Amino acid sequence: MVELTAKLLGTPQVLFEGREIVLPYKKADALLYFLILNRKALRSELTGLLWTDSDSTTALKNLRHAAYSIRKAIGYNLFAEGQRSVLELAPEIDIHCDVQQFEDGDILAYHGEFLEDFAIPHADVFEAWASDQRSHLRAQYLKQLFSTGKTAFAARDLTLAEHCCNAYLRSDPLEESVVAMLMQIYQLQKKYRHAIELYDELRQNLESEFGLPPLKETSQLYYKIVSEWNVSTDKETLHQMAQPLLGKEDALQKMHALCAEGWLEHGARCIFLQGGSGIGKSFLLEHFLENYDFSDRRICRASCYQTEMDISLAPWNTIMLALVSEFVSQHIIVPKSYLKSASKLFPCLAFNDGQGGEELEEGFSSPSNYYAARESALLVLTAVAKRIPLLLIFEDVHWMDTNSAEMLALFLRRLSTLNVCVICTGRDILPEHMQLFLDRGKKDKLIYHQFLRNLSLNETARLIECYLKEGVYPELVEQLYQGTGGNPLLLVQLLTSLDGSQDITKLLQDPYSIIARRLSSLSPEARQILNVISIFAGKVSFDILTSLLTKDALELIYLCEHLKQYGLLSESSDSGTLEYSFAHDQIKSIVISQQTEARRRILHLRVAQYLETQQQDTTLQSYETLIYHFSAGGNRFKAFKYRILSLNLYAELCYELLPTLEAGVDSEVPAEDNMLNFFDELEHDLTTFRSSAFESSQDLDKLEIVLLYAESRYCIHNGIYEKGCALLDRLLQRENALHDTAMLIKTHLQYIYYGVQIYRTDIIEQHLQLGMTLLGDDVCAELAIYLRLSGLHKLMLGRYEEARETLFRSVRMFQALDPGSGGKYAINIAGTYNYVAETYRLEGNFQQAFSYYDQAIAHNRSRNYYPGAAVFYTNYAVAAFQHGDKAVARQLFEYALTIYRTSHEYSELPIALSYLALYDTQDGDYALAADRISEALQLSARIGSPWWTGVTIYILWHIRLLLEATGDSAPSLEALWPADKAMHCNWGLSFLRKLEPRAEQIELESALATLEHGL
Repeated sequence: MVELTAKLLGTPQVLFEGREIVLPYKKADALLYFLILNRKALRSELTGLLWTDSDSTTALKNLRHAAYSIRKAIGYNLFAEGQRSVLELAPEIDIHCDVQQFEDGDILAYHGEFLEDFAIPHADVFEAWASDQRSHLRAQYLKQLFSTGKTAFAARDLTLAEHCCNAYLRSDPLEESVVAMLMQIYQLQKKYRHAIELYDELRQNLESEFGLPPLKETSQLYYKIVSEWNVSTDKETLHQMAQPLLGKEDALQKMHALCAEGWLEHGARCIFLQGGSGIGKSFLLEHFLENYDFSDRRICRASCYQTEMDISLAPWNTIMLALVSEFVSQHIIVPKSYLKSASKLFPCLAFNDGQGGEELEEGFSSPSNYYAARESALLVLTAVAKRIPLLLIFEDVHWMDTNSAEMLALFLRRLSTLNVCVICTGRDILPEHMQLFLDRGKKDKLIYHQFLRNLSLNETARLIECYLKEGVYPELVEQLYQGTGGNPLLLVQLLTSLDGSQDITKLLQDPYSIIARRLSSLSPEARQILNVISIFAGKVSFDILTSLLTKDALELIYLCEHLKQYGLLSESSDSGTLEYSFAHDQIKSIVISQQTEARRRILHLRVAQYLETQQQDTTLQSYETLIYHFSAGGNRFKAFKYRILSLNLYAELCYELLPTLEAGVDSEVPAEDNMLNFFDELEHDLTTFRSSAFESSQDLDKLEIVLLYAESRYCIHNGIYEKGCALLDRLLQRENALHDTAMLIKTHLQYIYYGVQIYRTDIIEQHLQLGMTLLGDDVCAELAIYLRLSGLHKLMLGRYEEARETLFRSVRMFQALDPGSGGKYAINIAGTYNYVAETYRLEGNFQQAFSYYDQAIAHNRSRNYYPGAAVFYTNYAVAAFQHGDKAVARQLFEYALTIYRTSHEYSELPIALSYLALYDTQDGDYALAADRISEALQLSARIGSPWWTGVTIYILWHIRLLLEATGDSAPSLEALWPADKAMHCNWGLSFLRKLEPRAEQIELESALATLEHGL
C-alpha cells in the first residue's frame, strides 16, 4: 500500500508518501481532487467536468495529458491499469482525506471551505460541482458546530461553547439562536461589551438584509446584559478613583476607538504615543490594558531596548514568540515552506519543522535570503491575523533597530483587510530612521500621531491631592509644578518619598536625586538584584536571577516584591514564568550610574558566560547578545569570535550567490564603505590577537578562514573583484596549510561564481577541476552542485549536448540524495532545469526549452516564496520573444521584474530591463525606457558581465531602429548610444564576442557588414 494524504478543506494540499505534490496546471489538480473524493469516474464524465468547451477527441487527449502530468509529478502510477472507459485510482492507494474524516464526525478536520481559493476559469461544470460540495460540507459543519456548542454550553464548558459559536457566526452571522447563545456565554464570562457589540451587529444585519428587528427574547437578553454591565462599571469606576489618569484622556479615547472600530481617522490602524521621558506613556498603556476588554484580541507586546539597537529584529522576535502558541491552539495552517523560510530570521517559527536543520544549498541562495525570509515572516503574520484579531504593542520605539522599523512599515501597509491594531510608544526625540518611519506613516495615513505633554498646573494639583490627601496649599502646588515641570514620574517619586521632614526646595534642585535617595535606603541584597537586572536589555526571568545570584527562591521572591512596593521594579508573567524589569528606564539609568566600571564588567561577564552555556540555537540575535555582554565585560577575544560567527551567519543569509545575486542597488545591507571598514577592523583585531600569546593559534586559524570566506563572498558578490580575488588567494593558502578540504571545496566554488559573473570560462574550468578532484566520486550534494556548474560551463562554451548530459547527471544525483520535487534540493534541481532549457533555447528548439522552463518553475513553486524565480521567468520570456510570442514575453518580463523588485535579486535583471525598455519605446514612453536602459548598463558595468552588457546594447540597437522607423525623436534614449551606427554595433560586439556565437552577435555582425558595405 502507498499513502495519499489530501487536505481539501481550506487551501488544498496533496501529499504522496509524505511529500507534497505540485502539479504544473490547475486542471490536473482538479482531476486529482475529484478522483480522491470519488475514487473512480467515467472518462466521459471527467471530460464533461473539465473540458466542456472542447470536442470529445481533444477533451480525451487533454484528460490523458492531465493524467500523465499527475504520474510524472508523483513519480508513481496512481491509476488502475486496463481501464479504457473509466479512470480509477489503483486499489493499493490508501487515501487519507480530511473530507472523509469530517464526514465521519471529526469536526476538527474542517479547516476551511472545500477547495478554498481554488478556481478554474471557464470551467463552469467543475465550478458548479465544487460549489455544491462546498455548500453540502458547510451545512454539515454548521450543524455539528451548533450541536457541539449547545452541549458544551449546557455543561458550562464556556471556552468550547464560545469557540463553536464564533466559528458558526464566521460562516453565518445571521443565525439568531447562535448569537443569543454566544451573548449568554459572554454574560457569564462578564464580557459585557462583546455581548452588546454582538447584538448591535445582529440588529444591523437583520435590518439590512430583511428589514426585521431581532426576536423579542434576544432583545430582552440584551437589556438584561446592559443593566448588569452598568452595575459592574459603577463599581469599577469607584475603584479607579484613587489612581487618576490625568492629561491623557484624549489619547485613551483614541486607543479605545482603535481597538473597538479597528481604525482611526483616514483608516489608520496604528497609534503612535509620543512624549518625553517620564511623561506617563507606560502608565497610560498599563491603564488601558488593565481596564479594557481584550478577550477578543491576542495581545503581543514587545519592548525595544537601547542595548538591542544593533540586534536586528529583536522586538519582532518577541512578537513571533508570543504567536507560536496560537498556531496549535487555533489550528492555523501556514505553508511549511513559509515557516521554514521565516525561521531563518525567527528561530521560534521552526517549531513545526519535523525535519530538523537543513543544509544550505551551496551554489544557490540560502533557502531564505533576508528578503525572502522577511516576506515569509510577513505572510505568516498575515495568516495568523486572518484567524485571530491582534493587538501588537511596540514600546520605546526610539530604541527600535532599522530592520524592525522597516518590517513594521511594510506590515502596516498590509493591514487594510486584517483585524490588527498597532500601538507604538516613543520619546519626543526620535532617531532619524524612526522619525522617517513616523513621518511616512502620517503622510500615508497609516499612523495616527498622539503627542503626550506634561501635566498642567491644575492636573498637577489633582495628582498632589490624590497622594497627600491633606495639607495641599497653592504655594506647594506651584513649587512642585515649577520644580518638576509637571513631569508625572518625578511628581510621583517625590510625593511617595515625602514624610514631612525633607526640605522640598532642596529636593527640587535635582529632581532625579529623589530616585537616588530611595536607592540608597535599600539593603545590599536588594541592590544586588537591581545591579544584575540593569545588565540586561529588558525583562529578566526569575530563573535567570536565581542562577546568577545563587539565592534561595523564597528569599529572592521576597526581595523582588519589596522592590516592587518601592516602585523600582515591575513584574510580569510570560507563559507562567515570572519576569522582572525596571519600572522606568530613568531608574535603570541611575542604578547604572552608581556602579563602578569594575563591577559592571564582572556582571557582564557572568551574564555572558551564563548565556553561552544556555545557548541552543545559533542565531543572529543570540550572537549579538553575546557580543554585547563580552564587549562590555572586556573579553575582547570572545566578542571578536562571536562577531566573526555572526558575520558568517549574516553572509549565509544575505550574500550567497547563483543563480541569484541579492541585495542590489537599493539594498538595506550596510553601505559598501562601511562593510569594508568593518572587515578591516576585524582583520586588525585578528592581527592583534596573533601578536599576543594568550589565544589559541588553532582557534585563530579557524576564525581567520571564516572571516576571509565571508569577506571574499561579499566582495565577489558586489563586483569588488580585485580585493575579492586577493582574499580568495589568501583563503586557499590558509586552507591548504590546514588541510581543510571542506572549505577548499567551498572556496573553489567562489572562484567559479566569479568566473560566471565575468564570463571567464578558463577560470571556471580551472576551479571545477580542482574542486572535483577534492570531491572524488562519492555521491554528495557538493558533487551534484559541481556537476551542475560543469554543465553551465559547457553551456557557456556552446557544447549544448554535453551540457545536457552533465546537467541531467546532476539532477539524478540531487534526486538520489533527497527524492521528491519538494525536497531541500528542489531549488538546485530547478536551476539545473533552467540551464537545460537555455541549451535548447540557444539551439532554437523552443518547444523543448519551454518544457524545461515549466519544470524549473514547478520545482521552484514547490518551495513557494523562493529566490531564483525572477531568473527563470526572464529566460522564459527571452525564449518566448525569440519564438515570436511577443505579448506572452512581455507578461513574463513584467512578472519577472515584480519578483526582482520584491526579492532584491538582480541576476539577469539588465536583460529583463532592456526588453521592457523596448516595449516602453513601442508604447511611446521614452523616459521610462531610458531609465530602464541606464539602470541595466549601470548594473552590468558594476558586475562586469559581458553577457548582460552585450544584450543590453543589442536591445538598444533595436530601440534605435524602431525610432528611426517611426521618425520619432527621443533625446533621453539617443544620449545612450554613439552617434555613429557602426560604432554602436562595434560597441555591442566588443562584449558579445567574448561569448560563444549567439543570435544577438550574429545579428549585430550582419548589421555592421551592411553598414560597411553601404559605405
